[in-house]
Amino acid sequence: MQVRAHTENACVVYRFEGGVSAWTIEKSVGVGGFNRKDDVLKIQQLLNKIAPGDGGPLPPLAEDGLAGPKTNGAIRAFQQFHRVASDGRVDPGGPTLKRMNEVPKQGLAAQNAARLARTAQAMPALLAMAQKAIRGAESAMDALSLGGSGLTPSTRPFEIADLYFAFGKQSQATTLSELRFIRTTFVRVKGVLASRISPLTGGNPFGVSIFTIDPLGKDWMAYSPMQLGDDRREIPEVHSGHVYLCSGLDHGVVPDLFNHILMHELLHFVDDEAKERRIVDHGYRDKAMKLPHSLRMRNSDNYALFASHLHIGRTRLVASQPSLQPHVPANL
Repeated sequence: MQVRAHTENACVVYRFEGGVSAWTIEKSVGVGGFNRKDDVLKIQQLLNKIAPGDGGPLPPLAEDGLAGPKTNGAIRAFQQFHRVASDGRVDPGGPTLKRMNEVPKQGLAAQNAARLARTAQAMPALLAMAQKAIRGAESAMDALSLGGSGLTPSTRPFEIADLYFAFGKQSQATTLSELRFIRTTFVRVKGVLASRISPLTGGNPFGVSIFTIDPLGKDWMAYSPMQLGDDRREIPEVHSGHVYLCSGLDHGVVPDLFNHILMHELLHFVDDEAKERRIVDHGYRDKAMKLPHSLRMRNSDNYALFASHLHIGRTRLVASQPSLQPHVPANL
């Protein structure tokens, strides 16, 4: 299964290979293990999530991906504490790794609950962003269609749309068609955010229930699995029916950026994945502003920036994402 992931510095498409739940490693780690750097780093991070009273290391391990005496000793101490082994090695799918995945869950419960609570609080802002983006696209179409007629509305919505999508000198008909696509995309976002009662269960199949906690321990911000291969997914907990919230959201992400990231992932969520209309990740923030028009029309962050700008204005947008400052004119 492929996912579209919002990381701190770059967009990635990550493919999961194997594993059935939570954190996995490719090769053995510890005494006599293969000790691949990525696997060692994952075990160090996982051990550091475990409280000393539950067999975790004190002091915490350096998360450097190197299986030295301290890491090997921490593995052995954990094994002895939980009576799962004493060889100082963690094997893929073995009892030590299974127990390492189980122990931190209670300790992480409060952190996960806070992440979900923050997401629930963001729902009104996300709905407002979608609504303003819909109206912005409509106003941009009006300004383009009525230009020079004496009935011209404010050109600001079109200028903002042009800022993020760079329509250039293409024909008016092409630009109007693309603005309609932008509008339709945000109509879809609004649709999944709106509260609905399911006739079958009585519950709400959309809204905040779209978002859930990442079960894989990724240090990204969030990710949205693609429908591609969903029917044969190897990790049952991860599928295209959710946007998964990662631990990166817990560290210094200001509210305006938090909302922007959720909107970014919602745009992936509503993507129908048809090749000619697919909305993927080509760049964030300033990188999104340097893309050619054809890529901007298929780049999630350009849509999210358009919605964020219309919702909070330039000052707050730049404050939450400073690298945008040279790219967003002060008059907008």
